[in-house]
Amino acid sequence: MNATKLDRKAYEKYFKGFFLIDCVVRKKDLMYFLLEQEYDEETDTPPKSKVLTRLIEYDTFDPKVSPWGYQDLKGMQRLKAGVSYLPKEQFVGVSLNDHVYVLGSGDDRLEKDLVGGRAATGKDIGMRGGVSKLRVIDRCLWLAGSVRTVGRRLGQDNWEWHDAIPRNPDNEGFRDIDGFSATDIYAAGGRGDLWHYDGKAWKQVAFPSNMDLWSICCAGDGHVYIGAESGSVFKGRGNEWKLISRGNLTLPFHDMVWHQGKVWCTSDYGLWVVENDKVTDADVPDKARACSGHLSVGDGVMLLAGMYGAALHDGNEWRMVIDFGDLD
Repeated sequence: MNATKLDRKAYEKYFKGFFLIDCVVRKKDLMYFLLEQEYDEETDTPPKSKVLTRLIEYDTFDPKVSPWGYQDLKGMQRLKAGVSYLPKEQFVGVSLNDHVYVLGSGDDRLEKDLVGGRAATGKDIGMRGGVSKLRVIDRCLWLAGSVRTVGRRLGQDNWEWHDAIPRNPDNEGFRDIDGFSATDIYAAGGRGDLWHYDGKAWKQVAFPSNMDLWSICCAGDGHVYIGAESGSVFKGRGNEWKLISRGNLTLPFHDMVWHQGKVWCTSDYGLWVVENDKVTDADVPDKARACSGHLSVGDGVMLLAGMYGAALHDGNEWRMVIDFGDLD
């Protein structure tokens, strides 16, 4: 893995005037950063259709060429970053206003917008609300969203929607989704609202709390970890759950992932690990910790990216990829 750190020339060309909103690993030498154009909210309120979203491609496969490249997109409201490996290996982004952008394996295009609504029969059709999270499960891209939206991308302009999940009265819906396989998936959100999919049907899980649920990780140790309000963490599987840590943090965990034998959790305010049923501050270099905000894992590496930059853990050590503190 050749982790080339962002220099001033590349910063000026690709990053200046934008702030980071998401990241995703496609493989150990290819990952993506999503940025959104900065503007002064007190003096400038451009229409959302005019705000640029920038997709940065970071490709270190060939050390002889610059690893940085970008695409500018308009009209994308808070694009979420995802990747799919079936039917093609590529970046897939989905925005809050239901646009889909695909890059890689010969594609560079907008797909058809995701449609939603209700049929005359009252049955849901596709998207019920905005996208919350994109996640790879069994090499396919899955989507979780508000009003208990769940979808799986089967290919170009082709999504399978799990409309049999009933709408929830409070309209909160799912904030995260993860799975051990395509026949063992969990989706969480709202107040103790947890559901399980066995490959045939979704069933609500008898969860022991009405805390707000924000993030989920189907971990390599065979357990499911759920990040709840204030950084509280539940552990379990099926209908057996226990609270292993009652948090007192300002923010819940935005992302939870499995890497190097432990669960990693992050928000804009820090990075934590779950080991032996305890949640502790991650023992990482200060420069890496400053990059807290978003986590993505793939191909043996973990990417941490946030307001102050990005750092990559290759399984042995942390390497800085972006350090805005040195460049601003």
